[in-house]
Amino acid sequence: MFAPLVYALVRARHSTRADFIYNSGRTGLLATVCGIVCGNIGAGTFVALLLFSDASPVLGVSLACAYALGLVICGAIAPAVHRKSNEYGVYGLVDLIVATHDVRRPLAIWIPIAFVFLLRTAVQLLALAAILAAILPVSNLFALALASAFTGLYTAIGGYRVATETDVFQAAVILVGIVVLTLANVGSAPHLENVFDLGPYKLPLLVGIWLFIPVSAVLAIDNWQRMASARASSVARMAFLLAAPLCLFCYLGIVWLGLKGHAGGEVLTVLRMAMPVEWTWLADVMLIAVLMSTMDTFVMPLVTSLERTRYTLRQLRFIVLLLFIILSVVAYAMGPLLNSIIAAFSSLVVFLPSVLAALLWRNLSAASAVFSLNLGVGVSVVFVGIDLNYAAFTGFAVAAMVYGGIWYWLRHERTSARGSDIRPCDIAR
Repeated sequence: MFAPLVYALVRARHSTRADFIYNSGRTGLLATVCGIVCGNIGAGTFVALLLFSDASPVLGVSLACAYALGLVICGAIAPAVHRKSNEYGVYGLVDLIVATHDVRRPLAIWIPIAFVFLLRTAVQLLALAAILAAILPVSNLFALALASAFTGLYTAIGGYRVATETDVFQAAVILVGIVVLTLANVGSAPHLENVFDLGPYKLPLLVGIWLFIPVSAVLAIDNWQRMASARASSVARMAFLLAAPLCLFCYLGIVWLGLKGHAGGEVLTVLRMAMPVEWTWLADVMLIAVLMSTMDTFVMPLVTSLERTRYTLRQLRFIVLLLFIILSVVAYAMGPLLNSIIAAFSSLVVFLPSVLAALLWRNLSAASAVFSLNLGVGVSVVFVGIDLNYAAFTGFAVAAMVYGGIWYWLRHERTSARGSDIRPCDIAR
């Protein structure tokens, strides 16, 4: 945990605001590939794949393949995202929606998107605290404060530049850890009575996985920033296409553990049990790398909107620290972990109408984006508590209908206004 902090102190000496916010748009192929691996394998990934695989083989494998498919889609659209971002001079998902929809109050867009990703980051923070509590003789609350302090400090000092550069080492640790896990557990295939049994879940959840999980990779703010801030559009495309099979290998390795019945406890306990005895320490190191590398690249894209403000570098660092304090409070108050993960992923799909419009159309309505995002996120979170099988469908349906309804109404109003200005003599002409 100390290594990223020391590295941040060294690298931050001559950093500029642009380096801090988006690495000045010069992230190369290796750092982008490693960032994709780190950003798309988190605590939520381990928990979801282990639990769903244990409950239903078809759900576990589908989830792994859908995750990887999302990265392939990112590779396909990366040039378009890179080009559109350069056109508007922005590097984040929030900023592109704000710019293309001409939103006067960016907080109305930032808040629902930040809610989703702070929720996902809080899951990572809670998992890191659990590891520290297992390793060190400290209480759970102190471990949470320690995890937040270390991750928050090195992220606030080094910003996006250090977050991308430390991903190279962290991705290597993750890949080595998964390789060791896979080799240690490759034998003795699990006994599966019915591969297509959905267990306690329903068919809409399986359909939702294939429809919405690939989209969630595209709508993730960290993946979006990697596409937008890579050195070139070709670098972004190649990085995602190279990272997809690497991540799929990792996902299927975790699914294999779930299928073999290794999902009956905390993730750290499961990984320690699945590791060879002499490699038990690698489980701790791998999970710490997974969690820290995910948190920094989730938080930093939330501050890209501040590039055009007059905040100094010191003030930007304070804002990042403040976000980690908020994360600590959210993590402390968090309920069941799986429900939080599902809520975060279900809410992602409500971004789709606004993002598609930002990429494909012009003359967009600020009201469409604001109401679509806020109502969609609210509905999807509520439905996780009602019936998680339908949370993503319902949130997306509300977001799409609200966006389309407001856009159609405003267009009709503009047409009516133009029509009322036409005089009879104009018609005669």
